Amino acid sequence: MKKWIYSISIPLFAFGLAACSDDPSIDNHPKEQMVAPDEKHNDNNELIQTSDSADKSDGGNVNNNNPDDQEFVEQFPYKDFDLDIEYSPDMEYDFVYELKDEEKAEYRAILKDSVHDKKLEGVEAFQTLYTLLQDVQLDENTSKEDAIRQILESFQLDDDYTSFELEYTLKDGTEAEFEDKK
Repeated sequence: MKKWIYSISIPLFAFGLAACSDDPSIDNHPKEQMVAPDEKHNDNNELIQTSDSADKSDGGNVNNNNPDDQEFVEQFPYKDFDLDIEYSPDMEYDFVYELKDEEKAEYRAILKDSVHDKKLEGVEAFQTLYTLLQDVQLDENTSKEDAIRQILESFQLDDDYTSFELEYTLKDGTEAEFEDKK
């Protein structure tokens, strides 16, 4: 009788342990799976900072010694970039970047975007700007219409703005300013 109990209880015990696994890859009920909260999710419309940028950013100012970040700053052709697009009194897209010290990769970057409901500072704002400007070609020969078109396309913004202002300085000293009001 004892052999019969052991022969049944051991497989049942093993099956019970497998059924109680915490491994979500074998869970057939995805609604019941525990999901870790997203650290970047923000319900209070506050500035989003990753752990990477939180210790280096103060009000959008980044004092950085990371060689990877320094490489991106060196490749970025802008010394200053200020974009302000207004759609209505409460809808605005404002992006500010200011290079303070290229050798130390020190800069200030702030994005206030009520169009897409984003607010970024520091490293995250710079990474966003760096990515958005990859396909934008602005130089001393760029016309106002071409600059506006390129910016709106790259930043995925509508052309029904009430005010468009763009000021930038390239690292070679080239400065440009474009303004348009509708």
